[in-house]
Amino acid sequence: MTKAFPWEYHPDLTEDRLSTIGAMLVDGRHAALERFDEEAGDNGWTHGCRAFQFCRHRILRAIDSGDHPWLTAIDRTLQLIFKIGEVPVRIYKGDAEEPTTRTMRQSFGEIRQLEMLFPEHDEGRDLAYRFAVDTDLDGSVIGIKFVGLRGDAPVMIWEVPLDGISSYVGTVGRAATKSVELAAPNVGLRKDRGNEDDSASG
Repeated sequence: MTKAFPWEYHPDLTEDRLSTIGAMLVDGRHAALERFDEEAGDNGWTHGCRAFQFCRHRILRAIDSGDHPWLTAIDRTLQLIFKIGEVPVRIYKGDAEEPTTRTMRQSFGEIRQLEMLFPEHDEGRDLAYRFAVDTDLDGSVIGIKFVGLRGDAPVMIWEVPLDGISSYVGTVGRAATKSVELAAPNVGLRKDRGNEDDSASG
């Protein structure tokens, strides 16, 4: 029977840990959006590079801080392979159900780690574990999924809860603005409001 949740594949892949990484990815991508400046020459390519680097930086900073002992790095280069517990993971922007060839590619270090981690016939042994970041047209994060890929197909897709994570309010080329709380509207029957208008005009 196919497993449905990441922690069923390996106990290191807890909901809390995956949500912690998800929050870093949202924060990194939205920080990049806030700095997007079309007048200065930014475009989709520069934004994509900056967004990935901001996410990468947040993960590496979290590793170096020691605040998350379960988070370590295998490859700190621009390829970025990190471990959640003992499970090697990478990130990419795109549809969880349509990974690209680049997304599916596994490094020797990643494969070697999986071979040591899982028993020979365990179904989690040959999966590529990835965070898939889905974005809107303006670059804001719509959702993040944790996926296990086998070949060119996802075997496991789990949506990372983003409840309580601040969202981006703005558009590309314009800084985000803080949300504003509005007072409750006055509500009443239509005839009541009509009577008030009649008396006010009389």
